[in-house]
Amino acid sequence: MKSEFFLAVLLAASAAGGGYWLGQRHAPPVLSPSHISSNTAATRTADVLPPLPVMPTAAGTNEVASSGGKLSLAEIEAKILEMKKKGPMGFGYGYGGEQDMAKLMLAIEPADIPAVLAFVDKNLSKQMRWGFRYGLLQRWGEADATAAMAYANALTDRSERQTAIGIVAGAWAAKDPAAAAEWAKLLPKGQLRDQVLSQVLGAMSSKDPQAAFDLWQSLPGGNSQRWGLASQIFANWAEKDPATAAAKAAQLTNAQQRNQAYQSIGSVWAQNDPQAAVTWANSLANGNDKRNLINSIVSTWAQNDVTGAMAWAKQLPEGAAKQQALQGIGQQWAQQDPQAAMQFANTLPAGKGRTELLGSIVNGWVQQDPDAAMAFVQALPAGAERNQVLQNVVGSLAWQDPQSALKLAALLPPGQQANAYSQIANSYAQNDPQAAMDWIKTLPEGNAKRNALQSVSWQLAQNDPVAAATFASTLPAGQSRDNFIGNVVNSWAQNDPTSALAWVQTLPAGEAKQNAMNSVSEQWAQTDPQAAIQYASSLPAGKQQDRFLQNSAQQWVATDPTAALTWLQSMPAGDGKNSFTQGLITGMAQNDPSDAASLVAGLPAGDTQNSAAQSVISAWMQNDPQSAAAWAGAFTGDNRQQMLDSVVQNWAQNDPAAAGQWLATLPDDATKQGAVNSYINDLAYQDPNLAAPWVSALTDPNQRNNAIENIARNWLRTDPAAATQWLNTTALPDDQKQQLLKNATGTNE
Repeated sequence: MKSEFFLAVLLAASAAGGGYWLGQRHAPPVLSPSHISSNTAATRTADVLPPLPVMPTAAGTNEVASSGGKLSLAEIEAKILEMKKKGPMGFGYGYGGEQDMAKLMLAIEPADIPAVLAFVDKNLSKQMRWGFRYGLLQRWGEADATAAMAYANALTDRSERQTAIGIVAGAWAAKDPAAAAEWAKLLPKGQLRDQVLSQVLGAMSSKDPQAAFDLWQSLPGGNSQRWGLASQIFANWAEKDPATAAAKAAQLTNAQQRNQAYQSIGSVWAQNDPQAAVTWANSLANGNDKRNLINSIVSTWAQNDVTGAMAWAKQLPEGAAKQQALQGIGQQWAQQDPQAAMQFANTLPAGKGRTELLGSIVNGWVQQDPDAAMAFVQALPAGAERNQVLQNVVGSLAWQDPQSALKLAALLPPGQQANAYSQIANSYAQNDPQAAMDWIKTLPEGNAKRNALQSVSWQLAQNDPVAAATFASTLPAGQSRDNFIGNVVNSWAQNDPTSALAWVQTLPAGEAKQNAMNSVSEQWAQTDPQAAIQYASSLPAGKQQDRFLQNSAQQWVATDPTAALTWLQSMPAGDGKNSFTQGLITGMAQNDPSDAASLVAGLPAGDTQNSAAQSVISAWMQNDPQSAAAWAGAFTGDNRQQMLDSVVQNWAQNDPAAAGQWLATLPDDATKQGAVNSYINDLAYQDPNLAAPWVSALTDPNQRNNAIENIARNWLRTDPAAATQWLNTTALPDDQKQQLLKNATGTNE
């Protein structure tokens, strides 16, 4: 019935309040809780997946089993319980844990995986079963993707379910990438489709990088999943054909994506043909791309041929590029022959270049022979050079030998000890928490103590939250104590929010207590949102209650939207309901922004609607920017400018060309002028060449001149010739042009 609709519960007549217009062609229909729960992915306990093709089941054997390493189910279960006693460190949260878990997974037959997963789900905490489950799912997906997918899609937690589906799809794609990709394309637009495509693209790129690249480019420009995929695609492509990969990377219009692709290509190419790789890098026009890439290539080159890399670096002209290349080579050389590397460094003239090279060499030397490296550093005369080298050695020794690192850190001037003590404290806390706390108490007040406290707080809370809380009570009042309390509570609340809350309630009133309560609400909402909401309901009306309600609603709607919507219907009007609504829409927007947009449409005009709409646009832009932009364009009045600016700011960062095409379709009015100005400002630093053509669209002379100056200042840093040529074609007054050019070249009147 219409009276049951969720939006009617919010306020049926709110649309008449002004500020928002929504026609049938611009947004989905209003949905009730029952309609959402039965018809949208945001509320199901399983996702509607396209049917999988018939696939053969792999033989139920593995290398460990064939060599006599197979374990019975009883033995596997016993080992899992033994690892459980070690806590998170037994399940991959540490080098030893990773090894133990990997060995155990290999000893499990694919046919036994369903039974093992059932045992893991029943007997392990969420944190512990996380890595175990996904590792097994990958093996199961390789052996029987159909059965593994059915298990993955039966998981009730949305985040875990969709991650698991992606892992199974990735395992399938490793064997048949084309079929897996076609299946992934059939998924509806949204977070699940993005996650699956990420896994599929990674596997596809190792077999057919061109096909992977074409599929990658077909993803929405605003899709955040694209960023990490470029690196993997181009690395695999460079293994097969680095020249073609480089040519394709040069066609990317987004500067950050292009640089990411270049780095991946250079790293792989340098392994096989460093001379060709560095020749290619030198041919690049962009200064930042070129410098970063050459450093990466030279470092890789030195790993395999330090003599050849050094010969190439020596012929470079003096400057920052040569110094950076020598540093990278020096660190690699020190791991092979530290004495020879040091002799070379000593032939260089005193100065920043030699100091930084010495630091790099000692940093590599200490990995091979810490005693000899320490003796060398201690014998250096006091001064800036020794301090720089000391910082490198302390950073390396902190994890191997914190006591020795402490002795060397004491040789640094007080102003340089803070960062060194932070590194040492982190290592101390993992190996001997009590010793770490005792040592920190001996430090004088200042940056060094503050940094050390910051480093140990998280680790201490993971190991013994009660002891960490007790230690916090011994600290003097101040920002250091407040930061420590915040870190302890954030970690503690992940595993035991009720105990963390009980401790927070004993804290004295103040900012530290308020921040700690916020941390508890965020963590508690992730593990048990309904309990968090019930607690929030007992709080007096105010900011604390509002934060609890907002955080809880955001998490609850992700796992059980029907229950969250039903709870909302029972809430009385007021700030608490507004906060809950804001959190609910923010959470829903992460998974189903079109449904969240419908909910926003029913809110009364005002701050709550504006804030909720911004959340929807931000999330929607990541998956389907065209739909998000069309929805934002339906706003009218004062809200329209805010919504259009939000679209531009999100879209311009990831796909400026598509954002520009959309801008061109907007009617010529004041809001378009504002959006164009936002677009120019967002692009001026990273892609000034793309921003430049848009200044002519600005009708206000002052606004246009400001935009020209902004673009020119940034463009002159990276490509002065092109920037100058463009600047001379603009209507900017000549005296302002000349001043910009003089500032760029460092000349004066």
